[in-house]
Amino acid sequence: MKECETMKNWIIIPALEPGDGLCAYITELQQRICASVLVVDDGSGDASRHIFGRIEEMKGCTVLRHEKNRGKGRALKTAFAYVEEQTGKRSRIICVDCDGQHSPEDVEHILGLAAVEPGTLILGVRDFSEKGVPFRSLFGNRAVSFLFWLVCGEWLRDTQTGLRAFDGSLLNLMREIPGERFEYETQMLVSCAKNGVPIVDRPIRTIYEDGNTGSHFRPFRDSASVLKALFSLR
Repeated sequence: MKECETMKNWIIIPALEPGDGLCAYITELQQRICASVLVVDDGSGDASRHIFGRIEEMKGCTVLRHEKNRGKGRALKTAFAYVEEQTGKRSRIICVDCDGQHSPEDVEHILGLAAVEPGTLILGVRDFSEKGVPFRSLFGNRAVSFLFWLVCGEWLRDTQTGLRAFDGSLLNLMREIPGERFEYETQMLVSCAKNGVPIVDRPIRTIYEDGNTGSHFRPFRDSASVLKALFSLR
């Protein structure tokens, strides 16, 4: 690992029934980035217990657990509360999906931007013009981008990206944002826009493993929650 700075880097990974590749992925991240890895087991079943057990044994890794599934938003806020207690404003945080969508190089790059743009939400933006992008990902993202522009007056190219970085000055705001499941990520963007927090996006690789079959996004129910989050603020 590289020598750590005064600021503490945290890689947050919310996980529900992760695949066996998560441990190897964390190892790749640790080889590139000096950071503590915080994994939130969001109510996974017995089949995943051995994966979280292996992660707990890895140096620099902590596993937080929800006894039952509470949603991605709640998992992120559980992690944010832990980080705030540990290192508070001396923190740099990056949220990473557990399904391998984000390359270690991109994670390192986006986290690094949080160091030079304090008080800013940094988004890793996927290129939806590439081949192999699942239709539900393309359509859902374009629809929410358009609605976000209507509500907040700001165009974001990838409103649903899970690769997001910010520093400890935004932890209180992130914890107070409403939302328990996938709508939380939309609420995060709206809250930042409404509170004058700059939102910066940077391109990242677009990686979908097996057509993104590992995603736990429920197209109808979760899309309805995202739309409700947007229109409740009009």
